[in-house]
Amino acid sequence: MAQRPLDLRKVNQIYDLFESGAMISEIVQTVGTNRESVRKYLLKRYTPKQKRAIVKKNIKWLKGKDSPNWKGGREVTKDGYVVLWLSRYEKVMEHRRVMEKHLGRKLNRDEVVHHMNGNNADNRIENLELTTLSEVIRRSNLKRYGKELA
Repeated sequence: MAQRPLDLRKVNQIYDLFESGAMISEIVQTVGTNRESVRKYLLKRYTPKQKRAIVKKNIKWLKGKDSPNWKGGREVTKDGYVVLWLSRYEKVMEHRRVMEKHLGRKLNRDEVVHHMNGNNADNRIENLELTTLSEVIRRSNLKRYGKELA
């Protein structure tokens, strides 16, 4: 079933909100229509190049903490590790950061932080153990084969 077209006042409100930098979800709430209607009217009025120019002009407030996609500078990898973004280009694994704060120093490259309960997202200090890569491999072999390999 086709929807009734919006009245001219609401259509102009859509255009004004979009040009002022409002996101489509905000326009939908303000105008009181659905997402597809807003998209339809924006496609009627603006070419893709014009839309990109408007979005680029208003993108300043969408960066970093102001972005609706901001998740607090944390993300979880496919292996379940928590990564912290320290700056735009620098990130660190949360378990390494927690151990560094606990020890009061930076970790060496050969030091490995092991999650004792196997849950890579559980970064409580009581669940973390500082060890070496060779020790992690030795424990893995013990667990896998039930004996130490020479």
